[in-house]
Amino acid sequence: MANVTIASDLLRLTVRTDLGAGIADFSVKGPLKWWYPLMLRSAHDETSPSLLGCFNMAPWANRIASAQFAFNAETIKLRPTADDGSAMHGDVRARAFAILDRSPVSARFAFDSKAAANLNWPWSFQVISRYEIDGPTLIIALEVINTDSKPMPAGCGIHPYFMRELWAAGENPLLTAPVAAEYPLLKGVPTGPATPTDRSRALAAEAPLSTKTIDTVFGGFGGKATLRWPGSNVTLTMQASTNQQHLVLFTPTIPGTDKPLSFFALEPQSMANDGFNLAANGADNSGMVILQPGQRLFTETRLTVNIG
Repeated sequence: MANVTIASDLLRLTVRTDLGAGIADFSVKGPLKWWYPLMLRSAHDETSPSLLGCFNMAPWANRIASAQFAFNAETIKLRPTADDGSAMHGDVRARAFAILDRSPVSARFAFDSKAAANLNWPWSFQVISRYEIDGPTLIIALEVINTDSKPMPAGCGIHPYFMRELWAAGENPLLTAPVAAEYPLLKGVPTGPATPTDRSRALAAEAPLSTKTIDTVFGGFGGKATLRWPGSNVTLTMQASTNQQHLVLFTPTIPGTDKPLSFFALEPQSMANDGFNLAANGADNSGMVILQPGQRLFTETRLTVNIG
């Protein structure tokens, strides 16, 4: 296990190099100069990337239905990694990343598939993950590079779990995230094109985060979302690069109850759930990109925190 920590006077970030360069702790300095988690804080000895505060998804994001898709007149079959038979969240979140460079406020990590065993992807690729804290802003850059001799499809995203409460007990954040449409889903997989819904329209105006279970993906994300914790008087602004036009919202509840868990996910992605199959079926806005040998897909997400 290897941890890398960077910090400013306001923000602190710890990255697990052995778990896909995922985030084990992202905290803000609050009352009494204590560090309060903005994202789910994982156990020191955590072994599951799913229990980190945020993990990287590449060379695809979210699900691939039945762990297969068509590309260039071939059927690409992957290993299922979820109970529903899908291939979930890419193939790097549990991989060890090498440290490329670091400073007190930044760090860069890399994964090379050519050095990996049991790869769940038929093309060779690299992923570079970079974090930088610039005062009140955390910059998260994620890059997928095609190192193969053939074109490959690609997508990526980050999967942060934000906290419902900061230091004010009982608060619930307010969310604003303008989007154009919502995909109809069956077990997390789109069954048709994204269309405007009451829920997608409602995200244009600030409103309390739902306390009911939601697990959905929106299209036409403009790149900016805002979370505000009114009790703690904290605002977090998410600004995603223009090629991240899909947004997943996941608000889990305690199994068997209608009580919300203490965290939720708000995930900017370059592609929709099952985007490769959407593209194969003729969708022109799935977010899938085709990388020629040597080409790269670069995404960046900025999280700016303000108190007061």
